[in-house]
This record gives sequence, C-alpha cells and structure tokens, in this order.
Amino acid sequence: MQQSKRHGRTLVIGLLAVFVWGIAALWSWNTFAVELLGLPEMAYRHVLALGILGLSVGGSLAMPLWISRAGNV
Repeated sequence: MQQSKRHGRTLVIGLLAVFVWGIAALWSWNTFAVELLGLPEMAYRHVLALGILGLSVGGSLAMPLWISRAGNV
C-alpha cells in the first residue's frame, strides 16, 4: 500500500513540474524571442510538445545506462 502512495505522489509532483515548467518556458520564449528577436509567439501546446520531445530524447540517451545497470543487479 505504501508503494502505491509513493507512485501517486511522484506522478502528481511530475505533472505539476511539467505544468510549471511549461508556464515558465512559455513566458520566457514570449518575452525574449518575440520582443527582442521578432519571432512568432509560441502557444502552450507547443511548449508541452517541446518538453515531451526533450524528455524523449533524454530518455533515449540514458537508456543504455539503465540497461547496463539492470544487467549488473
């Protein structure tokens, strides 16, 4: 029972972190790139897609490390 509570808490913290990161990334892009560089504004869905892409690339790069550690256990 304790294990499932930890997973739920981790999931909620992770989702909250993605939400807050998305707001921060959207604000920073729209203030820097739009005002200073004249680039188009970014929508929140684009920020979330960029975050998911970054997590996917990071996970793919870290996967050989995870596999080698799993084999050593």
